[in-house]
Amino acid sequence: MIMPDVYHSIYQKLEKMGVLGIKQYAVIMNDPYVPLCIDRLDEVTFAISQNPVVDGVVVADPDIEIKVDTSRKIAEPLTYQDPAIRKVVYTEPGRVNLAIRNEITEFLDNWLTELINQGFKREI
Repeated sequence: MIMPDVYHSIYQKLEKMGVLGIKQYAVIMNDPYVPLCIDRLDEVTFAISQNPVVDGVVVADPDIEIKVDTSRKIAEPLTYQDPAIRKVVYTEPGRVNLAIRNEITEFLDNWLTELINQGFKREI
């Protein structure tokens, strides 16, 4: 079971990495790792992805859309995709898939920890 504090944890990790300060688009380079791409989709939504080249084709693996609430200092994933699958938390307005939400939230929290441990941080 995912505890509500995980949404604060995700927000704090995004903040630590410098993601929340991005106004439009940025790439965090950190050799030898695959660069981290960050898109600000709107005022409250970011997409973060790593895009390795597989068999000569650039693929998003993974690509996660995240909604942030700066007043509450929380962030939650909205979608997850990789070359094999796309998962959506809110399947339609007002309807949430809790199993997908919990799965993606846990993945995102762990992935951000891994990125921080690898040294991914936006230099301003």
